[in-house]
Amino acid sequence: MMRWICWYLISTVFSLALAGCTGEFERPALEDMAMIGVMGFDYIDDKQMNVVVAIPVPARGKESTQVYSTKASMTSEAMLKLATKSERTMTLSQLRVILFSEELVRKVGIGKVVLDLYRNPIVGENVFIAIVKGKAEDIIRGEYRNKPEVNTYLNDLLRPRVETAFSSFSTIHDFVFMMTSKTGDPNLPYLIKQNGNIQIAKVALLRKDKLIGFYSQREGKLVQCLLGQKRLPRVKFELTEQTNEGERLEEIIFDFVWSKSKVRSNGNQKKPVIDINLELRGVVVGYDGKKNLDKRPQMEKLVKQMEALIKRETAVMLKKFQQEGVDPAGIEESLRQKYYGKWTREKGLALYQQAGFNIKVKLDILGYGTIK
Repeated sequence: MMRWICWYLISTVFSLALAGCTGEFERPALEDMAMIGVMGFDYIDDKQMNVVVAIPVPARGKESTQVYSTKASMTSEAMLKLATKSERTMTLSQLRVILFSEELVRKVGIGKVVLDLYRNPIVGENVFIAIVKGKAEDIIRGEYRNKPEVNTYLNDLLRPRVETAFSSFSTIHDFVFMMTSKTGDPNLPYLIKQNGNIQIAKVALLRKDKLIGFYSQREGKLVQCLLGQKRLPRVKFELTEQTNEGERLEEIIFDFVWSKSKVRSNGNQKKPVIDINLELRGVVVGYDGKKNLDKRPQMEKLVKQMEALIKRETAVMLKKFQQEGVDPAGIEESLRQKYYGKWTREKGLALYQQAGFNIKVKLDILGYGTIK
């Protein structure tokens, strides 16, 4: 009898002890979590960064945002320091946007930070990355009238849309793929803060993980076409035609409804030539000119003029990329497909920079709208 009483007392003591430990170290409830939505990185020196995080705070009225910052050399170190500043438990499980300052991307690169977050099992794959003019902290701490709180605002702004399809809008997964690719270079949206708004101004061009330059929204649309984007944003064309009265300017707003590209190389390693066939379909939604588009000959003349302009702009853009030694359009993939031997990025760039281009453009106008 005494034996059973002893076992009962021992079991009771252990149960009470375990219950006490569970209460002390149990996982925090959802309302006790500080879910980071935006994370920004600014340059301090070659070893340290200024790390800024934005945490949405739900409220009955207008949503508010808590912003914390610290100096660190690694993301994990920054999280340790930031955790002591918040009254709630910080987590990256709801991270949606990562911002890097232009200075940091130029001088240090972002590969280390991105890979550190990418390997963190808590961080999801659908986290958008962007580069900002000035400091990321200024973007995160900025006040934006008639806009949602900054976490929601930036997440919605960087979601892919037809109107802003001149940039790849890379997630953390996409960027790691492009950064490690042997047939192309990454591109990211470039944000500026202007007149109380955040604007996607142009496209940032990177070599692996370092910023080397920019290209315009118009060039970005051509890049996305070469990359296989089916739906492109609207484009304004300006054509100059010689008449008996002198030069006449025509303006066309063209809405692309479908696009297709075929990029093929001749496989010659001594004199590489790359054939690029672009097929484009769309609708003229705005026209300011003297042509009567109801008449077939004049419509065909307009098509030829637009095809020639697209061909010329594509050739100029690719020539510029060759001179800079960068390939955001993934042209090197056509060279790799017909290359015999071990492929390296150095060989790909060498072939790409000496390649000639044979560009063909076929444009179909499916209809027209507003005619001035």
